[in-house]
Amino acid sequence: MLFVQQNSVEDEERLLRTLLLLPLLLPPLLPLLLSSTVSGLGSVVQRYYVYNQHHLNWQEAQSYCRNSNTDLATIKTQTDEDSLHLKGYHAWIGLYKKRDEELAWSNGESSNYVLPFTHPPKHSNEGCVSVHYSEKKYHVRRCETYYFFFCHHPRGNNFDYKLILQSKTWSEALQYCKREFTDLATFRSIEDLDTDVREQVFQVWTGLHRDGETWRWSTGVSNFRNWAEDEPGNNGDCVSISSLNKEMATQNCSDRFPFVCIRDNLVLVKENKTWREALDHCRALNSPYNANNRFELVSVQPEDHDNVMNKVKDGDTEEVWAGLRFLAGHWVWVNGASMVYSHLPPCPSVEQGCGVLSKNGTGRVEITDCTEKRNFLCYSLY
Repeated sequence: MLFVQQNSVEDEERLLRTLLLLPLLLPPLLPLLLSSTVSGLGSVVQRYYVYNQHHLNWQEAQSYCRNSNTDLATIKTQTDEDSLHLKGYHAWIGLYKKRDEELAWSNGESSNYVLPFTHPPKHSNEGCVSVHYSEKKYHVRRCETYYFFFCHHPRGNNFDYKLILQSKTWSEALQYCKREFTDLATFRSIEDLDTDVREQVFQVWTGLHRDGETWRWSTGVSNFRNWAEDEPGNNGDCVSISSLNKEMATQNCSDRFPFVCIRDNLVLVKENKTWREALDHCRALNSPYNANNRFELVSVQPEDHDNVMNKVKDGDTEEVWAGLRFLAGHWVWVNGASMVYSHLPPCPSVEQGCGVLSKNGTGRVEITDCTEKRNFLCYSLY
């Protein structure tokens, strides 16, 4: 016999239909939905990496990621590292827009031949041109942006090209090439691009850095390390990963490299609502990226604890709502996820019917009064 608290059976079933998104609650399904050992969803937390090819120092890269609701990448496993795709890069060439909006090469050559632009340069307000690997296309960029760059030396009627893996603005790159070579690169044909704009090994910022004598990640906890030979060295307190072999090395934190952010599908809402109001709020959220995306109050599996707690600690309340609810005598996740927590009381008091995650906790869900108001944690389903 099901134990029912203050609500009537009809009220409980009505709430279950709402929570579990069922058109009707069929009697044969009721025991399955309410079973504390239901084998439903596993982890709902999704993590993925976002590679940014702009060059920033470590602190700037961290701020950039955090301003986009992400953080510099934490690498937890070899599988994580293998999933990183870091081959793309931009490099300055000698092409730029003059004041009359015409394109010109820095060595004075004509730009009348066909140029492989991603977007027509006349549609851009920016003034200097980079080439992108692996697109082999030109992009018009702000001249103050930092990129690698190509220099050239004349060789008969042609040029020898050299990619310089230093991070400079277009003007700084021009000065370097004129001093050390002849000029910023002039590419006269698509064949030159295909031959000389090649795969390269360069450094990319991760979230690993030295805090005193301890290596820490910008977010999360991980013991994963893949140090290059003779590392960690004394080059600096911030850590990069190489674009091809994925080995880690210490760098001066003021150096500029491309960087990797890590993004997840968790959304911390810093509004104080009751549990039911929080549920409704999550389900009413809209994604700016995907009109078909839906949101739900989060469920938590043991493997999610680190990622979830990184969000919870940023809340304005000491606890945040999760999607756990005591209904019709059983603890259930509102999304139907597997219930793996055995510490929850089988018969809680009326005031202890909803799940929270505490800033001071370990990620394990606790219970409290559903009518209290606090922040809450949603997740996107797609």
